[in-house]
Amino acid sequence: MTTARSGNGRRHLLSAVLCSAVWLLIPTAGRALDIFTLWRQPEIPLQIVTGSWVDYSHVSLVNGRRGQDLVRIQCLAIDGVDSSDGATDAGGGWVIEMVPLAEDVAGTLTPVPGEGLWLQVSQRLLTRAGRLIDAVERVVRWRDGSPAELSPDQWRDDPLVVVSLRTEFVPETVANQGSAVRVVQGRSFTCDQYVMSASDTVAVELPQGRLEQVSTHEVSVAVNADIPLLGIAYAAERNQSASRLDPPSRRFDPPPPQNEVETMELVAFGFDASPLLGSH
Repeated sequence: MTTARSGNGRRHLLSAVLCSAVWLLIPTAGRALDIFTLWRQPEIPLQIVTGSWVDYSHVSLVNGRRGQDLVRIQCLAIDGVDSSDGATDAGGGWVIEMVPLAEDVAGTLTPVPGEGLWLQVSQRLLTRAGRLIDAVERVVRWRDGSPAELSPDQWRDDPLVVVSLRTEFVPETVANQGSAVRVVQGRSFTCDQYVMSASDTVAVELPQGRLEQVSTHEVSVAVNADIPLLGIAYAAERNQSASRLDPPSRRFDPPPPQNEVETMELVAFGFDASPLLGSH
């Protein structure tokens, strides 16, 4: 069944910037926050537990160009706060680390040392209200083994942080696709499946006529509440845009169609996380 959803339908997640070289400044780590794209959706089992971690394989296909990386997202206690009971309440918030992973010939995943993002987030995240970016209280960016704390003004304008933290997607429709079994680390998980979509039309008046661009954004996701953070076992995002000129012109060609597909697949998870980016 498909139900209507409110929202502006604008494309918030996988902009061209996300798929470009800007993310190479922090190898693969920047895409870690893609996991939070659907954090406001009630269908998603949002559960932040201290000590939990998830490893994802991320594949992108942008106009025929393929990219692939691996990333770990983990939840830790804030320094000086006792959260040894493992409760979802870490005394007011958590530390979220996003670290790129390297895979050896045997398939073993190892965190890349000295690279990633360290975020302190408040419990506001659990309310699913407001903006994700407002729940972030501190940001430390690690590069080549050196940490650099960013001021609020810096990280709110830093493309490596902002592109991910402003990824809230508000679908216009949500379709329940039933359940399916996915296998992670040899365990079978019966996952609820949803397809969420939105569209947007932008028109510009040109001397040659009216240029219209129609963009569609679709997210398919499989979730299970036994998986930490947002319960995502698999997610696929598709973005398409097409333009047309009215009336058509022989002297002016509209931009070519754009197609982007990205997938995120869970490869491992656990509840024994320890700091990878040092203490702050």
